Formats: sequence, C-alpha cells, structure tokens
Amino acid sequence: MSLEHGNYSISVEGNIIILELSGCFNEYGTQALTKNIIATIETFHGAPFSIVVSNLAVEGFTPEAYTELNRYNIWLNTQNMVAKAMVSKINALVKIDDIRIPAKSAQNVAVFNNIPDAIKWLHSQS
Repeated sequence: MSLEHGNYSISVEGNIIILELSGCFNEYGTQALTKNIIATIETFHGAPFSIVVSNLAVEGFTPEAYTELNRYNIWLNTQNMVAKAMVSKINALVKIDDIRIPAKSAQNVAVFNNIPDAIKWLHSQS
C-alpha cells in the first residue's frame, strides 16, 4: 500500500514546465511531486524557465503537504524561474495557497482559469 496521496503529471514544452495535479495531496504525495519537479528543473542547467500548475482537478492538500510545498517554493525562489501561472477554478484554493505557501509571495505569479491563457501569459513574461 502506497502512502502517497495525490496524482500528478509533469511535461515540458520548450522552457515551460506543465504540472497537472488531481486528487487530495498528503505530505508523501507532495514530497514525490516536488522531488520530480526539482529533477525536471535541474535538466534546465540554470537556464530560465516558467511553470504552469493546473489545479483544476485538485481536491486539496493536508497541512503537512502545504509545509512541503512551502519548503519547495523556498528552494524554487533560488532558481532561474521567470514566472509561474496557477490554473484554478476554485478561488478558495488560490487564497489558501497564498496563506499556506508564503514563499510564493516572492514570485511572479498570475492566476488563470484555463491552461491556454496561462501558457500565453508565460510566453509574454519571457
């Protein structure tokens, strides 16, 4: 039995990392997710990149998962990230993220309700 909760996929298009999240994440699922994102970012070898995070199918995160996400975002703030686009249709999740992940406040972040608009904005930030 796996301790990880939450599902994700990671893909790369040019200099944009696309994360699609679904389900409810616990700390173990979040640790697996962030480990894989870090490995993907490291393939850029310091080159600028952007991230789009689709939360369209996310049900939520445990408090421990938010601790892991903040730790990851602290690390992310030391990388060559140009911008991050968050895709969500639930404003409450966006507000909770803002409160539970304070490290995001140092990032160039915008929120969208669909992935194509998010990617278009990311291209404009480069």
